[in-house]
Amino acid sequence: MRRPLMIPLALAGLCQAAQAGDISSAYTDLDWKKDCVTYAQAEEGEGDWASLACSGYRGYPVLVSHDDARESLFYGFPPSDMTTVWESFIGLNSAAPKLEWRIETNDDLAIPFAVIHRRSISNPEGEH
Repeated sequence: MRRPLMIPLALAGLCQAAQAGDISSAYTDLDWKKDCVTYAQAEEGEGDWASLACSGYRGYPVLVSHDDARESLFYGFPPSDMTTVWESFIGLNSAAPKLEWRIETNDDLAIPFAVIHRRSISNPEGEH
């Protein structure tokens, strides 16, 4: 009866749980005039919209879509079709200039896995 129990225990001892790398933070600024390139924007009479590509952490882009005083942001490398990733808030909103990138480092490879980015959002009903 001990033998059937010993085999799974021995196999479990050989298996190692995946170990997470070191987690750290890096901070970048988002300055539309300095860190961004406008790659599409409204022609005169088409409204107030623009699409910008901004520099983020070590070559990871921050894509900003601005339309009617609302912003949608995408962090990292986008899918080929960006039309499906527009998300914003109902109220007028804007992003703060400071981004915190959460980074996992394994050996010499540092990969961002999350971004903490404050937003200012107006209340659409005008309540406080």
